[in-house]
Amino acid sequence: MPAIDFVETGSGPTLLFIPGSFSTHAAWRPVQKWLAPAYRIVGTSLCGYGATSETRTREDFGMQHELRIIEHVARSIGGPVHLVGHSFGGTVALAAALANSIDVASLAIFEANPLSLIRDRSRETHYQDVLTLSHEFRDAVDAGKTDAAAIIIDFWGGRDTFASMPEVVRNYCRQTAPTNVLDWQTDFSFEASLHDYASLDIPVLLVRGALANPAMVAMTDMLQQALPHVHGAVVEDAGHFLIATHARECAALVTRFLTTVRAAPEPAMLG
Repeated sequence: MPAIDFVETGSGPTLLFIPGSFSTHAAWRPVQKWLAPAYRIVGTSLCGYGATSETRTREDFGMQHELRIIEHVARSIGGPVHLVGHSFGGTVALAAALANSIDVASLAIFEANPLSLIRDRSRETHYQDVLTLSHEFRDAVDAGKTDAAAIIIDFWGGRDTFASMPEVVRNYCRQTAPTNVLDWQTDFSFEASLHDYASLDIPVLLVRGALANPAMVAMTDMLQQALPHVHGAVVEDAGHFLIATHARECAALVTRFLTTVRAAPEPAMLG
């Protein structure tokens, strides 16, 4: 089995945190510090980040590579898990729930970006914009441009977001830019329909920032309409990196959501 990043602390219901691109499990620490010590907190990193091996190539980049990580961690810790994901990590969380290969109790996803959703006629402009941007980014990485990562960071976070980040963060983004190229390929290849999402019979917390870009707004709106047990929220004055900039607000949303989930009555037994 390839190496997989893994950290664990606390006890109680299990929250498995999935970071997005350019990130490790440490991306969730600002949120986790505001959570009550009533949960078992587990963190991992996706392919090519942190201590997790990269198993993908530009010819073999399917979502199954990421799902193997989530499935391995979930089975190792045992029991039902509440998946908490940001950005590409939110998309991976959705994919894990749809795969139905582990016991997912709920999803809490922040600025998830399942790109295939906006490939319909009414949102084709958004899709083409994102596709063009991903190609521009790939070409910049292949050309060895030092700050190619800024193309992606500023697309999701707004102009000059990359420049405003601490140097240690920018350096990690520079180092992992080739991995992020694969993330885009993985995301574009993930084909889940609105009908698929409508079949998810679990509670979902769906969060975006009020300053989210138009593509993110479109994807979130479509998920909001499709998911049958969805709790939607918009964090004011927040953009794509809200789990860092608005960690306390994000933690409060997770806490309220999990309190609601745990208070819900169990389904009646038949027989």
